[in-house]
Amino acid sequence: MSNFLANIIKGIVGRLKPPTHQGRFKSIGWLQEKILKHEDDQQEKSKTLNGMPVYYQRPYELLHTYDELFVGEMYRFQAVTDQPVILDCGANIGLSVLYFKQLYPHANIWAFEPDENNFRLLEKNIAVNHLSHVQAVPKAVWVEDGYVSFLANGTEASRITDESLAANGQQVPCVRLAGVLRNFDQVDFLKMDIEGGEHKVIPDCADELHRVRNLFLEYHGRTSDNIQLTNLLSIVQQQGFMVYIRNAADSLVHPFTEKQGTAQYDVQLNIFCYKK
Repeated sequence: MSNFLANIIKGIVGRLKPPTHQGRFKSIGWLQEKILKHEDDQQEKSKTLNGMPVYYQRPYELLHTYDELFVGEMYRFQAVTDQPVILDCGANIGLSVLYFKQLYPHANIWAFEPDENNFRLLEKNIAVNHLSHVQAVPKAVWVEDGYVSFLANGTEASRITDESLAANGQQVPCVRLAGVLRNFDQVDFLKMDIEGGEHKVIPDCADELHRVRNLFLEYHGRTSDNIQLTNLLSIVQQQGFMVYIRNAADSLVHPFTEKQGTAQYDVQLNIFCYKK
């Protein structure tokens, strides 16, 4: 019995130790992760991660995004200058901006975020970390300048919609991405996580993608409508990008029998596009 208890205690102590890591950023420790998972998702909170103060509301999204961006360094890229131009479309609360600034402290970043609550946290995270050369833009990227219907819920799933405005829907300012791209001779990194809007925005700005060296697309689609994915891949390949695709979420456990999911999107992919 004593050996049994000793092993249990040893296991708990091992989990409480700071995590070992191979990358430049520490993972969130076991105890801190447990505490975060039991926090509410309604109140604004702050946490210091790798020396960076971060304001957030939803702990699960913080954990997931931090793990992807900092521990996994999903957006790491090689720039040809120490002052790269980065367009962050769908910046959410700004973890991606914080990562880019860790990667390239002198980067020039334009961060677009139409969700009012997310944008408020984005601005706070930029300010509290004393980031310079970051312009936060409270607009959605779209196929025209003006206003667009937007379903806002203060999460990573807020999205542009063609549907009639629901109870939590609103009209938000938008800017045509093609027009934004024309302001630059070269964009070193274009990140697009716009919850389904990529189906229209990428075709609209296709003629301007020659300015972009690295493009990240988070694809949102349906198993019943794969022509949209085919079209997007065709466009980026025509613009000279090499393409690597990684699954972002396993919506279907048994695809052959389930056929399609019940969520808004049952196909979610991370698409990495880059030029030699």
